[in-house]
Amino acid sequence: MTLHPIRKQLFTSPDQLSDALKIPFSDEQIECITAPLEPAVIIAGAGSGKTTVMAARVVWLVGTGQVKPEEVLGLTFTRKAAAELATRVSDALANAGVLTGRDGEGAELVMTYDSFAARLVSEFGLRIGIDRDPVMITGASRFRLATRVVADAPGPFHSISRLSHHSIPERVLTLDAEMASHLVTSDEVLEHAGFAERRFLEAPLYRGNVMRDVARALDATAERRELVGLVNRYQELKRKLGVVEFADQLREAVRLVTHVPEVGRELRRRFKVVLLDEYQDTSSAQAELLRTLFTGPVDSDAMGFPVTAVGDPYQAIYGWRGAAAGNILEFPHQFRRSDGAPAERQTLSINRRSGHRILEVGNRLAAGLHAAPGEEGVSLVAPDDAKPGAVAAAMFDTFRDEVDWLAEAVITHHEAGTAWKDQAVLVRRNAALAPIFEALRERDVPVEIVGLGGLLGLPEVAPVVATLRVLDDVTANPEVAALLTGPRWNFGLADMEALGARARQLASESRIEPPDSDDLVRAVTQADPGEVVSLLDAVADPGAAVLSAEARRRLARFHAEITALRRHVAEPVADLVTRVIGTLGLEAELIATGKDTSQVSRFVAEVASYVDVDGDGSLTGLIAYLDAESEHGEGLMQATPSEDDSVKLMTVHRAKGLEWHTVFLPSLVDKVFPSESRSGVWPQRADTLPAPLRGDAGSIPQLGEYTKKGIEAYRAALRDDHRLSEDRLAYVAATRAKALLLASAHTWTPENIRPRAESPYFAVIRELCEAAGTYLDASTRGIESNPIPAEPVRAAWPVELDAAALAQRAAAADLIEQARDVVANTPAEQERWAWQSGVVADEDAARVGQWDESIQHLTELAQRRGGRTVELPDGLSATALMALQADQDAFAAGLLRRMPRRPSSAARVGSRFHEWLQERFLLPAALEELEPQAAPASEELTKLIDAFERGRFAQRTPLGVEVPFLMRRGPHVLRGRIDAVYAWQQDGLDFLVVDWKTSNQAADPLQLAVYRQAWAEARDVDPARVGAAFYHVPTDRLRFVDAPVRLIDEALEVDEA
Repeated sequence: MTLHPIRKQLFTSPDQLSDALKIPFSDEQIECITAPLEPAVIIAGAGSGKTTVMAARVVWLVGTGQVKPEEVLGLTFTRKAAAELATRVSDALANAGVLTGRDGEGAELVMTYDSFAARLVSEFGLRIGIDRDPVMITGASRFRLATRVVADAPGPFHSISRLSHHSIPERVLTLDAEMASHLVTSDEVLEHAGFAERRFLEAPLYRGNVMRDVARALDATAERRELVGLVNRYQELKRKLGVVEFADQLREAVRLVTHVPEVGRELRRRFKVVLLDEYQDTSSAQAELLRTLFTGPVDSDAMGFPVTAVGDPYQAIYGWRGAAAGNILEFPHQFRRSDGAPAERQTLSINRRSGHRILEVGNRLAAGLHAAPGEEGVSLVAPDDAKPGAVAAAMFDTFRDEVDWLAEAVITHHEAGTAWKDQAVLVRRNAALAPIFEALRERDVPVEIVGLGGLLGLPEVAPVVATLRVLDDVTANPEVAALLTGPRWNFGLADMEALGARARQLASESRIEPPDSDDLVRAVTQADPGEVVSLLDAVADPGAAVLSAEARRRLARFHAEITALRRHVAEPVADLVTRVIGTLGLEAELIATGKDTSQVSRFVAEVASYVDVDGDGSLTGLIAYLDAESEHGEGLMQATPSEDDSVKLMTVHRAKGLEWHTVFLPSLVDKVFPSESRSGVWPQRADTLPAPLRGDAGSIPQLGEYTKKGIEAYRAALRDDHRLSEDRLAYVAATRAKALLLASAHTWTPENIRPRAESPYFAVIRELCEAAGTYLDASTRGIESNPIPAEPVRAAWPVELDAAALAQRAAAADLIEQARDVVANTPAEQERWAWQSGVVADEDAARVGQWDESIQHLTELAQRRGGRTVELPDGLSATALMALQADQDAFAAGLLRRMPRRPSSAARVGSRFHEWLQERFLLPAALEELEPQAAPASEELTKLIDAFERGRFAQRTPLGVEVPFLMRRGPHVLRGRIDAVYAWQQDGLDFLVVDWKTSNQAADPLQLAVYRQAWAEARDVDPARVGAAFYHVPTDRLRFVDAPVRLIDEALEVDEA
């Protein structure tokens, strides 16, 4: 028999726990830690040590013999938070010495809410007929699929057709996410749409006409019906592809535990205590899942199950993504004790992060929340031995003055000993990040924008995004104007005005309209896609427009560039973005001017995360994704700051759970922070779930009358509710600072006619700082007009470039031209020319020396990298799989440092041939006029086309060409496009997958093995019924190959050495 060691002594008092963990717990912490095994909710204020308390509670329960470690389940929101909580618990258990060391002693289970739901479906799904493990998609991948649904939808659509095609995928995803968060079905939405429509039709009329607000509500109701149809198609496409979102898994998990109560009983046997972290951020669906599992009627074994929820209603800032703040407030009544009484409510109010002056700011900012009915948060206090901390505020005339002060303050604090990475700038909206970033970068301050949204406005990234929009939408007039008037093309105002007039002329040739003197403004601002003017039309056909000769020359080059790029819009979006950056010369320009290229690299990396999940590259989906990220400053996905020693810039939403020594809160002006609600009201916003259908309907404002007055009253109630959400956000922002909080505001921005009022949040901080003598008032009082445009600003347009810099570049270009001629000379002549061309200055010599050192360092790094381990990505294209098989070392090196593919004329001809085939088989003749004009066919391409037209496949109709696929193979997902698939009722086959070959060179059967298996799985047929062959176009040769599935598995076998 096995003898297990016995603990020397179980905990019998809290003092023993404090001694074991070496933590002096406060009385309120001890009360939470040692609470009996009954349901309880802990309202934990910011910085009050909730994670420490949860870990200590596990130690107490294990150390007193009430539970075993493996009987503890902990749930939280992010993988980072789950890892931190798991580490805290395991370290605390080890440090306290409460583990027995027995064989088979388990460990606590800590995971995210989403992972928990997915695990339930994976483990118990067979009980409701779910017998597969689907591929999980998140973030940008959802936009790809939604864009595909919108593009493939048959219609006709009478309501959403008036919308920009970029916005429809986002609306589909928004409505789908809200329906999932509140467990609402399509039938329920449609039924409510009918009810709402009947009620609005009964609303009073004004002079016999439907009032505008009511008419908009009726339009939104019709639009919602059409969106529901697209949501259904989106769900169907996900099922077809075998992919799911976490929301889908959550919905299935709720269905599972509702229909199979035994699942709940099994979990309650498996776990003896459950800890729910950040419970204020749970959705209605998550709360429903947890209630079904871990509580029940009075006479059930689930009543009184020990669930402890921890959170803070004052930090419930994620309502925009489905969180229901009322969950934590309703917890005592939803999870009752074994005797039926409400669960105990406990509090943690001692903040161990910030000084008491910072906490005073936080408490005052939360005053509105404290007064609101039902909020029930806690007021923060500092320990007796806490440092006071510091708070400062400053007011300036202009935003530019404010940003300059902020940048200088960052530098001053760094010189005083605060590391760059210990300083953060938190803003309400992404739009404020770019000017602050530029001000810091101009002063050589290392700075990092956390998240994608803030990158989009940077000068080096904005032209890339604008070009992508122009490639995707011929009516993207603002972007065309921005590119033409930017520093690269430098169009003047008169030329732009003439171009706008030409665009209006081209658009109005088929109709008669009154003349409009402001043609350019109309061209840029019109929104109706059925009537909008296209500046690109004028670019392609300037006609007799009164343009300068230089403008015509630049316009021709711009048109040629856009036309050339448009031929590549079907490429994977990451490749297309890289091509656009190369075409614009952005990185070369940044390097030539000595500027940092890291932000461009970060943007490319973010785009690369826009993963292929369906093998269908979609630029439209990427644009929709970027729009959503830019519009919602909160971010689609929570980003994590790097460990680099750099100042962190981010929105307040992204800062939740983080802390810094010094925190700046700029732009605290009215209508910026607090912001005005932009979400609209559900009667007039089709992608918003009607409030009566929400799971938290009892704790949010509701529409009373279905009339104009009712909508106005509902809008006012939502404004009040939005203000509370802004108060929560301000509270979170202020409590991120540990030692120093600096708030600032300004009076004027360039476009304002009236001065901006200070934010009520700034007023709170200013009053405290005035009393403490830490308020800087650098504003000018009594100014009634904007000081920025008070004096006319005269500037040349186009912008005059730096003459000295231009001369320097021209001289450098001349030297390069001369060097080309000297290369063929003798070494002596080359050296003589080099001396004649000039002497390197000391500064340049030092830079060259640094380059030499970098070269040496990289060389040594490459030599050391021989033994480096590289993980094989989960997702692989068919081409990548072939590269892996051909040379694993080269493939690994390519993963470590991605390089552009070497240009190849043969590859270009092959790509053009594939494009021609796709057009030949797929493009309806009526749509040919919409295709961009192709470049003249090369001689090689012409020969290939002629050969194909004479060959055996010219008269055959394929089942599909360029067929996208997604196929799971073990832990990997293979993706790509099958060149062509034919019905092939001969030689014992049903289908034939064909790979076009534009030469007679040997071909690898691995690629066909992937295609063959993918088609077989997609059609659910025996792979033996699917043939595979290379078709060599020049010689009309069809070569069947043996393409067994083992070729795929062998290619995926990676050497461990």
